[in-house]
Amino acid sequence: MKIERLALYNFRNLVKIELVPDGGLNLVIGPNAAGKSNLCEAIYFAAKGWPLKGERQRDLIAFGQHETALELSVNGDEIRVHLNGRARAKTIELNHEKKTQSELSARLRALLFTPDELQIIKGLPDQRRRFLDRSIADVLREYRHVLLEYEQIIQRKNALLRQGRPNLDVLEVFNQELIERGSWLTRKRLEYIRELNKTLAERYRAICGQASEFALIYEGPAAPLAQLVTDATPEEIQRGMALVGPHRDDVRFELDGHDLRRFGSQGEQKSALCAVLLAQLDLHYQRFGDYPVFILDDVLSELDSGRLQRFLELLPTDIQIFLTQTATDVRELPPDVRAVARRIFALEDGRLSVIA
Repeated sequence: MKIERLALYNFRNLVKIELVPDGGLNLVIGPNAAGKSNLCEAIYFAAKGWPLKGERQRDLIAFGQHETALELSVNGDEIRVHLNGRARAKTIELNHEKKTQSELSARLRALLFTPDELQIIKGLPDQRRRFLDRSIADVLREYRHVLLEYEQIIQRKNALLRQGRPNLDVLEVFNQELIERGSWLTRKRLEYIRELNKTLAERYRAICGQASEFALIYEGPAAPLAQLVTDATPEEIQRGMALVGPHRDDVRFELDGHDLRRFGSQGEQKSALCAVLLAQLDLHYQRFGDYPVFILDDVLSELDSGRLQRFLELLPTDIQIFLTQTATDVRELPPDVRAVARRIFALEDGRLSVIA
């Protein structure tokens, strides 16, 4: 999967940008606040349909403007995403025909890594659940739909439980819907982790150069969800909230039997995330026969030279990469990065120029 052309209009601080990227590594440099992360977000937003930081979509529109547009040519497809701030409307076109975000996401896949991703390991369980859910949705189209249905059931069930003395017949209906969709989600989570773990340890060892065992462990009750819901119902009524289901589960990043969140060093955590990214790329290729667009936003400072070199060497040769880095001159970049960059762009004050 390759982006052959990308044009942005009034996207955050990027007034008007058009670039023709290479099919390999595209390096984008510039000072702080130049718009590098906004360029990455534009690609990510087109592919996923949500802003990086959970903001409202209209916040993506440049200050003082009323609309923004993204235009991409991807493997011969012409894509246009338009946001109208006044009407609070979003329009998606694929080859000049209106489409849904789900249909667009099937034609434009992207995988993103930023320094914020370290919070997946170090942060709260909901961050790891979000990471897992979004990762599965990337390779299983129906997952997002079932997850949305499940979240709506939880909201309705919680609203009922907060009434103090809920209608038990209605509660039973919600519980059956929760069990059906929650069991499916848990099964797909376990299947995804099982597939990821097939190459995860090998990928970790290649990055860190040590003979270690790394795996993701799904943390959830062993009992069937139906039994858990039945047993929890009295306490749920008392506390006014749903207490069991995949919305309460977690994922443990485990290195040699130890929880990386509690006992891992910064270097080990960074190596683990790089290994997860490589394993995800493996799954994308197995599922679709090609790789997603790979976005690396300002991550060079997060990896020491040894890990960085090994990570770059392990990336597939036929993958398109957008790599950003804070710098005003290419000579500030590590030689390993300069050597593999196929095209270099500079961003400053929201304006793009081609260096090489």
